[in-house]
Amino acid sequence: MRTVVRIILPYTVFICYVRNLYDSICDYISREWIGSRLNSVRSFATNHDIDEKTARRILDWKKKSFKITIYTLEKICLSRDITLEEFFKLIKR
Repeated sequence: MRTVVRIILPYTVFICYVRNLYDSICDYISREWIGSRLNSVRSFATNHDIDEKTARRILDWKKKSFKITIYTLEKICLSRDITLEEFFKLIKR
């Protein structure tokens, strides 16, 4: 039984870290780039070449758990002329 605990524990810590990373990413994008107006969600999605539904999911990340993909994050960063590395420096991760 102890060996099972030793195997599961590192995965649990990793999952918690990744979830916090998703939360940090969505929080930053929704707070700093999308805003709270309905019209800005549509314009954000259009300007960043992502689906409007994805932009709404990023905005509502607190209500429903949302895991943004690296592909979507890269599209947003490319539209803003920043690298993924610069983005992670912005969110301090």
